[in-house]
Amino acid sequence: MSKSRRRPLVHDQVAPLYDKARPSYPAALFDDIVSYGPLPEQARLLEIGCGTGQATLSLAERGYAIDCVEPGARMAAIARAKLADFPAVSVICADFERFSGRPASYDLLFSATAFHWVDPTIRFQKAHDLLKRGGALALFWHRPTQTGISRDFEGALQAVYRRVAPELARGYEPAPRPDQVTTEYETLIPASGYFAELAIRKHTVATEYSAGAYADLLGTFSDHRSLEPTKRTQLLSEIKHLINAKFAGTVVRETVALLYLARRE
Repeated sequence: MSKSRRRPLVHDQVAPLYDKARPSYPAALFDDIVSYGPLPEQARLLEIGCGTGQATLSLAERGYAIDCVEPGARMAAIARAKLADFPAVSVICADFERFSGRPASYDLLFSATAFHWVDPTIRFQKAHDLLKRGGALALFWHRPTQTGISRDFEGALQAVYRRVAPELARGYEPAPRPDQVTTEYETLIPASGYFAELAIRKHTVATEYSAGAYADLLGTFSDHRSLEPTKRTQLLSEIKHLINAKFAGTVVRETVALLYLARRE
């Protein structure tokens, strides 16, 4: 089964939790997207993998018409409810690979924490074909940083993973500093041959989590969802206990909201 088909099966099962637990993106990131275009007032946008509509809402509030493609039926239902006050926004329950939009009809194609699920053999070409000449591509994710969580918490957390779910435990290779965070898309976007004028923007986001909220966040991650249910329940329970018992009930997780912008050739 392809990654694009696994995504709705993994995340759609916990759509309400996903909507509750996943962090939003800063307003400055959407300012970057709008100014890069620059997007005209009557711009038409296409979103790949809108999930529960978190990123969609930030652009819908700016008055843009948006077609959202989301393969998960439960996710799409939450997004429709969230966006019900915006008649220019539609949510289409479908895989992007099977979406049949009119060629060269969008000013912006954007994707928040979803583009990696799309079939890599067609994703850039299809994005290119759906965009107007000179239209923009915006791809963004939250990425962990060197200061993502405290070293004390990281060490204690990994001890829990090694004991309960060693397949998810990791070593202590240092994560990059916030100014160094990047991914393979820095190379993949220009190498596709369909986009140029690559620009990268970074915004640091620090989120405070209660023990329960942090466990909820972990419970939406694909690798945690893939655990056997009893093991996943034990793991998240022990992580909540750890935070409550040794870290006064809260932890701060820092990420970089990493945005790639490029223009259709």
